[in-house]
Amino acid sequence: MKTKVMVSAIDQGLLSAFNFGLNLLLIKFWTPAMFGVYSILFTLGFVFISLQNALINTPYSVLIPARKNPDALRRALSQGNLMFLVSLALLCLLLQLLPGFNQSYASPLLITLFFVVRLLREYLRCRWSAELDLMPVMWADMAFVMLFALGGAWLWWQQGWGDFSLNQLLWLLCMSQLLSLCYLLAKEVPLLRPLGWRRLARVYAPVWQQSRWSLVGVTTTEIQNRGYIFVVGLLFGSAMVGFIQAGRVFFGPLNIITSAWTRVAKPTLARLNAEGNQGAFFRLVRQGLLGFTLFNLLFGLTLWLFWPLMDRHLFSHEYHGVGWVTLQWAIVTLLFHLRATSSAAIQAQNRFKPLAKATLWGAAFALTTLAIIGLTHGGEWVVLSVILGEAVAFGYIIKLLQPQPPLPLSPRVTHDP
Repeated sequence: MKTKVMVSAIDQGLLSAFNFGLNLLLIKFWTPAMFGVYSILFTLGFVFISLQNALINTPYSVLIPARKNPDALRRALSQGNLMFLVSLALLCLLLQLLPGFNQSYASPLLITLFFVVRLLREYLRCRWSAELDLMPVMWADMAFVMLFALGGAWLWWQQGWGDFSLNQLLWLLCMSQLLSLCYLLAKEVPLLRPLGWRRLARVYAPVWQQSRWSLVGVTTTEIQNRGYIFVVGLLFGSAMVGFIQAGRVFFGPLNIITSAWTRVAKPTLARLNAEGNQGAFFRLVRQGLLGFTLFNLLFGLTLWLFWPLMDRHLFSHEYHGVGWVTLQWAIVTLLFHLRATSSAAIQAQNRFKPLAKATLWGAAFALTTLAIIGLTHGGEWVVLSVILGEAVAFGYIIKLLQPQPPLPLSPRVTHDP
């Protein structure tokens, strides 16, 4: 377990450094309005990934490790993911044809490709991590970063970062990710052998009984965590979105570290729960909560000590006052890490319905606060709505976190039909 978490942490650390560096470059050379548009697209990608997690990735990471013969479910989820990506591509293209969704920053086809490739990569990373085969994932991520760096260096040599357009950035991200996934895609092909519609529906039907509640949960979580971006964009414009997201630049990559832990911990917790080993189950959860608390406190202290230097050299005059927003994001990040850790335990217990209720309460508080802030025109305070939503959801989940009887999954889910 420790070795696999370390490999996953190294992999996620690489991606964290990449995202951090890219965001700093964009903040340095792009206007807040341009960075705001990119932030909106990046956030939409996270929203789509959350939907994919509910329908495909989370069932894979929880159910596959708990099954003795997972081949049929493995193929069903792989084919289900393909249908999800095709549906998403068609929906994105159709929406961008509507008058209200017209924009001049990037082509509709390229935006759609960006979403599809990003979700394809996320599924493959999740699938291999759930099988606890982490080295191919790390090699693919290293290839992605290297390919992007080479492409970015060539564009910088040709024209400089000041003239780097959103179209060029999306194209470079898409091509780098696709090329880095060649090996994982080749291994995925055997799983796409058709199961037949009836058998596919029969295999996925019991999964849907829980994933539908997971879908409710991620929908409310996205409203709670990212709804502010779209409200701010509508009420205050993309420049304010860029300002708010600039304050998050130090913390966004840290959330990938949470993914490193949950990728390995979730299948491990699912196996411990299925075996009835409640002592080891809750010990692992406590270790995660304590570790993320200490990590956030140490990171926050470091950021506070070096803030005058970073504020002077990293942000232009257009980001004056971003320190207050950064402080709010520090609190959000701590609460998010604690909620994500405890949520992984609830998911491993296959308790998606009560988890969905926790996020419903969090979303309700977040939306209420966001509405008040919107009415008072206090754009720099919108992160407060995320803080309240996270705090309410985390408090509810802690109440849910209690020992469960072993083998909670129904026979229909744990055995192939």
